[in-house]
Amino acid sequence: MSSNKGDDGVSPVIATLLLIALTLIICAIVFACLMNYCYTSSGQFSEDPPEILAIVSVDHYNDKKLTFASKVKLRNIGTKPLVNENYSAEVYINDVKQYVIINTLQAHDFIDTHHFGISTISGSGPTGYEWEPGNSGDFDLIDSMVQPGCTLRIDIIRKEDGKVISRSVTLVE
Repeated sequence: MSSNKGDDGVSPVIATLLLIALTLIICAIVFACLMNYCYTSSGQFSEDPPEILAIVSVDHYNDKKLTFASKVKLRNIGTKPLVNENYSAEVYINDVKQYVIINTLQAHDFIDTHHFGISTISGSGPTGYEWEPGNSGDFDLIDSMVQPGCTLRIDIIRKEDGKVISRSVTLVE
């Protein structure tokens, strides 16, 4: 009885395993490329949002007395008006989100909303239906919230999809 072992049984098994491994590697590469495309096209890794409502100043005075009043003036430096009721705002100090609830940019509607960390919204921008380019508005945050030397950031968020459509950052003097 001769015991000639041939390579016939080994080669198809190894070839099948190599083809499966190669197919899995190609699928992983295609999947990684598609996931990267999906994330970048949805904006999750995109650049910072534009500055449409810009922080113009922070006033620390009440009746000419230093009280750290935290009155923030914003101006629409964009080219299109913003429908005030369609947007909300978030406040960050030194990149830490503050417990400030601003559910609308419409001054008249703001009075009836639950808001915290802010007393009033006023000015030509928030009092109209739309915040027109060039118009300003004031966010009167609670006293001492914004201190000199801190970084203040205000994000304007479209309520419809939660997207930040404007981001303004300033170093408070």
